[in-house]
Formats: sequence, structure tokens, C-alpha cells
Amino acid sequence: MPTLAHDSVLGSVPDVLAADDPPMAWTLPPWTLLLLVVGGIALLLLLVIKAKLHAFVALLVVSVVVGIVAGIRPADLPGLLEDGMGETLGEIAVIVALGAMLGRMMQESGAAHVLSSRLLSSFGEKRAPLAVGLTALIFGIPVFFDVGFIIMLPLIYAVAQRSGRSVVTVALPAVGGLAIMHAVLPPHPGPVAAAGLLGANLGWVAIMGLVCGLPAWFLGAYLFGIRVGDRLNVPVPAQLVAEADTQAGSSSTSDGSGKQDSRGGGGGVTVQAPPSLGITVTVITLPVLLIMLHTFASVVLPEGAIRETMEFIGAPVIALTIATLLSFWVLGIRGGFSSERIEKAAGASLGPVALVLLVTGAGGVFGEVLKQTGAGDALADLLGATSLPVVVLAFLIATALRVALGSKTVAIVTTAPIVAPLIQEFSLSQPEIALVVVSIAAGGTVLSHVNDSGFWLFNRYMDLDIRTTLKTWTMMETLMGGLAFGFAALLSAVLAFS
Repeated sequence: MPTLAHDSVLGSVPDVLAADDPPMAWTLPPWTLLLLVVGGIALLLLLVIKAKLHAFVALLVVSVVVGIVAGIRPADLPGLLEDGMGETLGEIAVIVALGAMLGRMMQESGAAHVLSSRLLSSFGEKRAPLAVGLTALIFGIPVFFDVGFIIMLPLIYAVAQRSGRSVVTVALPAVGGLAIMHAVLPPHPGPVAAAGLLGANLGWVAIMGLVCGLPAWFLGAYLFGIRVGDRLNVPVPAQLVAEADTQAGSSSTSDGSGKQDSRGGGGGVTVQAPPSLGITVTVITLPVLLIMLHTFASVVLPEGAIRETMEFIGAPVIALTIATLLSFWVLGIRGGFSSERIEKAAGASLGPVALVLLVTGAGGVFGEVLKQTGAGDALADLLGATSLPVVVLAFLIATALRVALGSKTVAIVTTAPIVAPLIQEFSLSQPEIALVVVSIAAGGTVLSHVNDSGFWLFNRYMDLDIRTTLKTWTMMETLMGGLAFGFAALLSAVLAFS
């Protein structure tokens, strides 16, 4: 007898299947299903690590293999893959794409320079690492880690040279700020994907991400960076300074003179007017504040027109659309950009997003297969029998996948569907589900090593050997992830007993 399709986190299916309903799998004993999950993850690791297959293709291959072995008819698998991809990317693709456009406008407009200059003048050279780290935290809200790293490099080098301090002392708070924002805060793909797969409210994810992520950054990146960086006393790598300036300049399409090529209908070159600090901070933080407004309105306000309006404005898609359009106007048009330049910048921002979205969608496909085969429920029963809290299990699974796969995003989107049945089994509240998302992100952050691109970026641009990179970058990532998990676990325990 086949089993019925299980409820999806992003939607549900009827109890009685019609002709066009999702495919069914054979009924297999729970331990067989668990071995199937373990074998699928082992195959995924083999394909990514040994065969060097891209994570997107590897996840699709594993989904097909697991589905066939579980008894899903091969003819039904293509439709199942499409359903899993479509349900996962429905809202996620829009949010991530809009976030990428917003981040690109921050690059193009010189907002990072405005923000860093004001913070440096306010904090002074003695607290320069704190100023650079705060710049990275704010700038990291809409900007992806790799892009933010390249944009921040000239500032890191300049501050280290001017202050005479170790470049590692300045760099660790900065790259730590970018890394923690990328891990725990929407609209970045990892937390957005995990929230979608677990049915979490993005407003609560943003709140819990900030509550757990900011102290983790302060302790694990800023204080750690000062303590370790000053002891190492690594000089600024002179041979990389010019290269960093070139890469940062090319990413913002500047000619290095402060003039931006904004050839419009008149064909002239206009001088970009840098945004003010107030405009910069407003544009960066607006989407997060609007999303959080949605959450507070649904909790605090009574039913009525005011609540409905706030919930509409604070819906993630609407909030990101408002912030992106605002950035086009105040950072683009008012900054001297032509409409054509803004359109090209928006289009260019979607290139790096494509692969991330494909991996995210493939993670959703894997999760859909686990649901349809019953493996997800079997795994939830086993994990639930361990008596460990969901946040702990989520962290441990994400950590194992992070160490094995290297990619933070892949670890997050692979972990989320594995723990999704536990969310339903234990009837967690929205704040508790958000803490599970933070826990998964924390597990996806720790123990970055030689199979992670961030490890090599830091290694190359700080001009370090492998051992020193492990003592600085890897230790920082592990401290931040471990602390973020600790705060999430503590808050989850408080909510559970309240």
C-alpha cells in the first residue's frame, strides 16, 4: 500500500488524492527510511566533495535517487521536482532578487564611503576597528558577503595603515559583521530560504537574528579581533592594495575620480552626488524595519484598517519593493544616475543571485521528496525521541553539513527540510520557529575551513598562511556561530517555559 503525500510547510495537500495530486511512495519501515536519508546525504557529500559536482545539480540527483529508491514512480518524479522548486522559490526568489538590487544601488552610490567616513570621524582612530565593524554590519544588511568584502577592502587597508594597527585587527570586525548579517538576517538567501521551508515569519526571523547575531558579533568578531589581531601584528599587504582598489572601483563602475558614467539621453558624464548619512541609513534599514513593523502590528494592534495597512506595507515582498524603489530614486536619480544606468545596475545584480536561488530551490526539491516518501516524518520521530530541543538538533545537523559541504547557504537549505517535520510535531510558536532558523544559520556559520570560499577570500586578501587563517577567520566564524546558537538556545528555553 502506498502512503499519502504529507503536508508541506509551505502549503498542504488534500487527504484524498485525485488523479493530478502529488505522487505516492511505497510504505517503508521507519528505519529503512532513515537509512535512505543518511544514504542520500552521503551521496550528496560524495557528489559535491569528490565528484566536484555543483550543489544545485547534486541536490537534484540525490532527490531523484532517494525518490526512486523509496518507490516513487519515475514518471511522477519530474512533476514532483517542479512542485518542490516552485513552492520553495515562490516568495523567496522575489525577496532575494529585490535585496540584491537594493544592495547593488548601495554599491553604485558610494553609500559605504559615506557611512564609514562618518563613523570613523565619530569614533576616532583608537576605536577604528569598531567603526569599520559597525559600517560592515549596516552595509551588510542588503549586500551579499562576497560583494561586501571586496567593497570594504580599501577601507580596511586604509584604516589599518593610518592607525598603524594590524590589518587583522581591523578586518575581523568588518568581515565578521558582513558574515553574521549574511547568515541570520533577511533578505539574505539563507535565512529567507530556511524561513520559507519552516513556515517562519520573516519579521520574527529579523528580530531574533538581530537579538542573537549582534552580541555574537561583538564578542566573537570585534573583541576577538582586537585581542588576536594586535597580537599577530600582520601588516597591510602592500602588493594587494592596488588590486583591492581596482576591484572595489569596478564593482561600483566608478572611474576612480568620483565621476560616474551615467550616460543618458544627452550622452554626457555627470558627477554623482553622494547620499547623506541619513538617506544612507534610511535606505539600508528600511526593509528590515518595515518587515518588523508587520510582525508588531499583527501582535499589538486590533483588527482593523490600520493593522491591515501596516501588515500590507510590512509584508516582505512589499517592504523590499518599497525600499528598492526608494533606492532607485534617492541613490540613483537624485545622485545623478540616468535611468539606463539604474536599469543596468539592477540587471547586473541578478547574476550572482541566480546560482544561489537555484541551490535554494534544489534544497526545497530535496525537502519535498523527503515529505512524499515519509522519510521526513520518520526522521522527525527519531530526532524527537532523543529528547534534544529542536534548536539543538537543527544546529548539530547544520554544523555537520557546513563542515562537510563548506557552503553556508547549502548547509542551511539542506538542514531546513530535515527539521521541518519537527516544527509541526512540537507545535512551535513563531518566535520559537525563528530561533530554529537562527540556530540553523549558526550551525551553517561555524567551522569554516578550506572548502569555504570565505576562508580563501580572507586568506588571500590578508596575505596569511593557512595556519594563521585557521586561527583568525575559522576561529571567528566558530565563535560567532557558537555564540549565536547559545543565545538562540537560551531564548528558546525561556519561551518554552514561559
